[in-house]
Amino acid sequence: MMGIGTLANAAGIIIGGCIGLAFKKGLPERFRSLMFDAAGAAVFFIGISGVMSACLKASQDGSLSSEGTMVMLLSLVVGSVIGEAIRIDRFFDFVSDRLKKAFSSKAGNIGEGFASTTILFCAGAMAIIGAIEDGAMGNPDLLYTKAVLDGISSIIFGAVFGGAVFLSAGSVVLYQGTITLLAGLLSPYLSDLVVSQMSLVGSAVLTLLAFDMWGIKKFNVANMIPAAFMPLRNSPVSTCRKTKMSFLSIPTERPKEKGPGIFTILQAKKDAASLASFPAGDMIPSARSG
Repeated sequence: MMGIGTLANAAGIIIGGCIGLAFKKGLPERFRSLMFDAAGAAVFFIGISGVMSACLKASQDGSLSSEGTMVMLLSLVVGSVIGEAIRIDRFFDFVSDRLKKAFSSKAGNIGEGFASTTILFCAGAMAIIGAIEDGAMGNPDLLYTKAVLDGISSIIFGAVFGGAVFLSAGSVVLYQGTITLLAGLLSPYLSDLVVSQMSLVGSAVLTLLAFDMWGIKKFNVANMIPAAFMPLRNSPVSTCRKTKMSFLSIPTERPKEKGPGIFTILQAKKDAASLASFPAGDMIPSARSG
């Protein structure tokens, strides 16, 4: 069943959030702060590992080479400009304001938690690759693994942000479900290179989220979400190039040898008649000298 991996992912987030809410009632502030810093460290290392695995390639002689850095740079810049133009962060602010009005001052950090957990669960490499594999190949195994990891993270974020974790489960269903459906329709255009580039950019955005969680620097990470989809612009071009090259490719098999043509046979007969018209002595001068 297409999309079963996304549903399992959302269920894991909800279960983990419920456990986190149970701890929140009797959890001191110093433990909440420590858990939040630990969650930031986990987000940072997950993002860094995704960037390094997509960028660094090992050759046969053991040397390392980097690739995809220019794609990551352009995707982050262009995607951030698009996100800033359509003001994705205003959507989070709008939801936060509505929640504050509905739940009074107790929901003061729900908007921040909704934005942080949504980006955490949606901007990573596993969300993109897992949703594509579920839609294009019918393999939800990677999303099952992501459901377990997100469930563990939801325990921490549930204790810190409360009910915001449940809202992020809805974002996961919408985000990954859309990618899963599109992957089934656009699978001929999604090459391995494009998937790797999307994962690279998504992991880079996830790394920036960690700095925001630690309070080192405030990044408007919400407006960077479109950057993860920028590598898709290369898919139709690469497909057209492959199609064009298939028509221009040189056959690898040698053509079969054909027998002599009619013109070759006529020319051979003409040469034989010309040789027969010469005297024997003129043709073999050495015999006369002997």
